[in-house]
Amino acid sequence: MVMGASKAQALVYRSVEDALMELNAKDKGRYFLCTCPECKEQEAFIYKNNIGLIQCNRESECGERLLLRYEENQMMPDLVKEEERGVLTRKQSEQLKKYTKVIELFVNNMSSDQLDESYRGLSRETTTPFIADFSNEKGVKRMFEFGRDLFPKDYSTNNWMCKRNIMFPIFGEDGMVDRVVLRSTIEPGIEPKELQLIVNPSRDTRDFFVDISDDGKIVVIGEALLDTLSFREIDKEVGVLALTGAAKTRKLCEYLVQHKEELKGKKFVLALDNDVAGRKATEKISRVLDDLKLTYQPFQFPSSINDANEFLNEDRAAFEKKWNETARFFDRKRKGRGEMFSER
Repeated sequence: MVMGASKAQALVYRSVEDALMELNAKDKGRYFLCTCPECKEQEAFIYKNNIGLIQCNRESECGERLLLRYEENQMMPDLVKEEERGVLTRKQSEQLKKYTKVIELFVNNMSSDQLDESYRGLSRETTTPFIADFSNEKGVKRMFEFGRDLFPKDYSTNNWMCKRNIMFPIFGEDGMVDRVVLRSTIEPGIEPKELQLIVNPSRDTRDFFVDISDDGKIVVIGEALLDTLSFREIDKEVGVLALTGAAKTRKLCEYLVQHKEELKGKKFVLALDNDVAGRKATEKISRVLDDLKLTYQPFQFPSSINDANEFLNEDRAAFEKKWNETARFFDRKRKGRGEMFSER
């Protein structure tokens, strides 16, 4: 946790691990890709051979260089890559089953003032069974205690982590919890606003959300769960495929390939963020859908709107109208990669 910044532009953390967690660090081999403390973009670097410096790669827009200082010994934490994960112990396997049951109980049955009143413009009907609310720091602490053997460290003693009471669980093919995405309504301004933790330490875990019924005709692919649920809010039949970031398209694309037979006959709406990263992710997913000969079209945002959840909250009527126009457009037989509608 950041304790303060000196006039020499030094940020002080309790430990290297706390710094990496707060800066939303992603292991890239020789370096960590982090959220820049100054501009808040995920384009800053900490090199493993120089953990005392973070530098933003957005030279023209930011380019900030900040010293990092640690209260504890400056040793690199023992970070385990997903591909190096082993087999669950018997104790971990049993705990994962129990932990999954507890999370399912919270997302499906537990009362929540925050979710019952509407969370980010989403009704409780929509957020069930995608979002759990542990209400307060005591509830979050108990959640971490219950999964202590599954997480890489004991987060129940970390006050900063225990403020993250909102959970989006990601379930694997076997129905067990693979990951959890954590946010906060206890301290809404906490940075980074979203963190991911791997719950199943034995495998290459799923990093996207999926909820597609056999009867639903249209599936929305979005950059975040809240964005795809914004479509579910106005159309209960829509299927959901939600990334956990624009850069994380690989596993979702693999899912599309692996389930191409079940997905035949579905129509896809690509509703990633209205920015450069979102457009790049749209291009990657479009290529896969083209190869699979699946029908799709992009969702067109107003120029002033960045994502679907923002659209829902800014102007629900306009959002619903645009969605209805998009859904009806599938009935028009326009073809060709250069047009909105692609059917190969």
